[in-house]
Amino acid sequence: MTPDDLPNLKDWLNVEIWTIEEAAMLWAAIDPYEHPGSRITEIKSLVHSEQHRKAMICQRAILEAVCSGTLPFSRAVELHNDHNGDWEKEVSFPDTPDPEKIIPHKTRITQAAFLKWVKGKNIPSYRSLVIHAANKASKSEMESTPYIELQKPVVHLLAAPTYMDAEHPMSPEELRAANDAWHAVTKDGDPRDSGKAIRTALRKYLDEHPRYSALSNEAKERICTVTNWNRKGGAPRTPT
Repeated sequence: MTPDDLPNLKDWLNVEIWTIEEAAMLWAAIDPYEHPGSRITEIKSLVHSEQHRKAMICQRAILEAVCSGTLPFSRAVELHNDHNGDWEKEVSFPDTPDPEKIIPHKTRITQAAFLKWVKGKNIPSYRSLVIHAANKASKSEMESTPYIELQKPVVHLLAAPTYMDAEHPMSPEELRAANDAWHAVTKDGDPRDSGKAIRTALRKYLDEHPRYSALSNEAKERICTVTNWNRKGGAPRTPT
């Protein structure tokens, strides 16, 4: 599977609260919109086996975290059964739900709390694993290519990391500018080898690139500072 095979889930970033089931599916790169009213166990034949496994395990991990109090919930619902039949009970903080009774598709968690939790637990999303594998494969292919071939422009077929996506609401423009400037001034090697100062080359790119030329002088100076890997300064190297 490649990144291009995965669904576009960006719209879900606009939804501030997800159910446990939705969070697990999204982290497994499964779009809940495509499976309305279906439980994760019911879509096994409709998605890739690795994605289904990821979703099942992720749902279990989220469920246990909510029930142990390490992942806060905005609404928790339990399913009970007695002589009167099945009935639901809402659990209110500071109580925590019973892991044997909690209903994943009705228990809700905030997107922010979930993302903070997976970051703290270092739980990679399925999408990030696929992109990492594709990057690794691409690197191996490049390393096995004759040197002369590497001089040709490389076409990047992989999606940019989320924080480099200009459409992402939390993608900083200065971070994207620093990334683009670094690639621009290093594409032919260290600019100092050609007698150019790194900071000067970075500033020239920012001043001339249509996308970033309108940035304030202060912003450009910040970008040059964080992008310059030669903090000691000094004169450019003498060209050989």
